[in-house]
Amino acid sequence: MVGGRKNGLKKAYLVGSRPPQNDSLWEAARLGGFEVIVEDRNVQNREKKIDTGIVTQIMADSYECITDKNMDEMILVAGDKDYVPAVNHISKRGIRVVVYFWDHAAVELKDHAAEFVSLNKYIDVFSR
Repeated sequence: MVGGRKNGLKKAYLVGSRPPQNDSLWEAARLGGFEVIVEDRNVQNREKKIDTGIVTQIMADSYECITDKNMDEMILVAGDKDYVPAVNHISKRGIRVVVYFWDHAAVELKDHAAEFVSLNKYIDVFSR
C-alpha cells in the first residue's frame, strides 16, 4: 500500500458543482476513496471556484505529497487551458503530470503535460 491506499494513489479528488440529488457518481467516488469537494453554483447557476480549487489542490499536493519525483506523478482529468500554468510549474519542478481528457482538450495543455491520454476510446464505459 502506498500512501495508505491499496491502489497506489496517495490522494484522489473529485471537484465540481453541487450535483443533482439522484447523481450516483459522487457517492461512487466517495466509496472509491476520493475526497469529494462540492461547491455551490452562484445565483446565475454558474460554476464558481472549481478550476481555482483544483489548481490550489494540485499545487499544494505537488509540494506536500510528492516524495519521490522518479516514482510519483500527478494525474489531472481536465482539458481546459486554464490549468497550463499549474501543469507547467509542476512539470518544471521535475514532477510528471499526466492529463486524461477527451481529444478536444486544449492543445496547449496537451503540450505541457508529460503525457496525454485520450478518454475517447472509453466512451462506452462512461455512458453506462
